[in-house]
Amino acid sequence: MLLTRILKPLSRRVVFGTRKFPRFFCLGEKEDFSDELKELITSDEEYNKLADHYFQIKQAHRCLVIQPYVKWGRNKLNITPDEQLSEAIALINTLPAWTVEDTLAVPLDTLDRKALLKSGSMEKIRNLVQKNSNFSAIFINSGSLKKVTINILQENFQRPIFDRYNIVMQILKAHATSKHAKLQVALAELYYVRRKSEKDLFFRTYDPETLRLMFQEREQKLKIEIKNIRNQRNILRNKRQKMDYPVVAVVGYTNAGKTSIIKSLTGEESLKPKNQLFATLDVTVHKGTLPSGLEVLYIDTVGFISDIPTNLIECFVATLEDALLADVILHVEDISSKSYEYKRNHVFQTLERLQIQAESKNVLGKVIGIGNKCDLVVDQIDQKADVLLVSAEKGQGLEELKHQLESFILHITGRKKITIRTSNGGDGIRWLYRNATVLEEIPDQDNLQYVFVRVIITAANLDKFKHHFI
Repeated sequence: MLLTRILKPLSRRVVFGTRKFPRFFCLGEKEDFSDELKELITSDEEYNKLADHYFQIKQAHRCLVIQPYVKWGRNKLNITPDEQLSEAIALINTLPAWTVEDTLAVPLDTLDRKALLKSGSMEKIRNLVQKNSNFSAIFINSGSLKKVTINILQENFQRPIFDRYNIVMQILKAHATSKHAKLQVALAELYYVRRKSEKDLFFRTYDPETLRLMFQEREQKLKIEIKNIRNQRNILRNKRQKMDYPVVAVVGYTNAGKTSIIKSLTGEESLKPKNQLFATLDVTVHKGTLPSGLEVLYIDTVGFISDIPTNLIECFVATLEDALLADVILHVEDISSKSYEYKRNHVFQTLERLQIQAESKNVLGKVIGIGNKCDLVVDQIDQKADVLLVSAEKGQGLEELKHQLESFILHITGRKKITIRTSNGGDGIRWLYRNATVLEEIPDQDNLQYVFVRVIITAANLDKFKHHFI
C-alpha cells in the first residue's frame, strides 16, 4: 500500500475544480414502480397465499433466542457462539417492535439431527419456556430448518419457531426500497417457498404440475426484470466512467461502520448510520473530496453476514457488483470484534468468488483495509497493526486515511500531479477546471500573461490538453 504524503501547496492560494455531481449516480434512490412490476411482486394471489404461509408474520414477538453451535468437526464455524448469539440478537432487534426476552447457546455434535436438539437440551428448554409466559416465539439461529424439525420443536415448546432464513427474509423485505433489491428478495423468497413445497403437507391440496409451472413462470419473470435493471445499471456505470470520477467501493461486515466511515469522509449530513444489521441494502453513491481537492465517489454496499442461507446469497452478491468495477475497495473491519479474523476471511473469500464469476482481475489487489472502532481496543492494537486504525465515532485516523486513499487512487488510476504553463484566463485554464483537479495557480513572474497550474489529471485528459492547447 502506498503511503506517500501529499506535497504541501507551492503558493498561498489553493483552488479546486467545480464539476457538479450528477444525480444519476445515486443508484440507491427510491424508484417509481411500474404497474407491471407491482403486478409481478404483489398480485399473484395463489403464490402469495403460499408465501404468507411461511413469511407473513402477523405480529411482533417476544423471543427466546437459541444459538445451536457445533463444538467440533466440519460444521464448526470459526466464529464464537457468543458472537453468533450477538448477531442473532441484532437480527431480532432489527425487526420493528420485536424484542429478545432471553438467550441460550446450545452445544451440539451435529446440525443434522431430525429434532436438532438432544433430549436433555430439549427438556431444559421446554422447562424454561413453560416457566416464562413472556416468550411468544422462539428463534433458532440456524440457516433453514427442515419442516419436520420445526414441527418437532413447535410440538415440544408450544411456540412458533423461526429459523435464520425466515428472520433474514423479513428484514430484507422491510429494508429493500429499490426495484433491484425488491426483485432480488422476491427471487430468494420464491426459492424458499418452492423448496418447502416439495415436502410440506400444506401444499398437498395443489396439483404438483400446476405448482411447478407457477414457480417456473414467476422465476422467469423475476429474472428478466433483474436482467433489465442490471443492464440499466451498466449504462449508469458507463456514464460514471465517462465522467472520470475515481470510485471507492466501501465493503465490510454488517454493522462494521461502513456508512459512518462514508459520512466521516464526505461530511454528508443526510447520511444516518444505524446500529442495526442490513441498514444499507440498496447501493448508494456519495461524493467526497480528498486533501488535494480530488473528487471521488464512495459506493456504500450491503454488509456481509456469517452463515448466509444459500438462496439468500444472491441478494447480497448482486449489491456488490459495483465493487468489482471500483478503482479502490475500502474494506471496513470492526477491529473490536472477537471474530475479527473469521470475518476478514469471509469478506476476502466472497470477493474472490465474485472475481471468478465476473471474470475480473486483481480485485484483492485494490483493497485497502481499515480497522474501525479502534477506540474500543486500545490495549490490543499491537496484535492488529496490519490495517490502518480509525474510529469513525471519535474521528481518529481519518486524515491519515484520506491521505493514504488519495495516494493509492493516484497510483492505481494512473493520475498524475503535474504543473502546466498556460495563458492566464485563457481557454486552456478553463478546460483544466472542467476536466482535471486544479490544486493551485502560480503566476509566471517572467511573463504575467501566463500562469503555472498545478493539477491532478488522467493520462487521457493530459493527451487531450496537449492536442488542443500545445
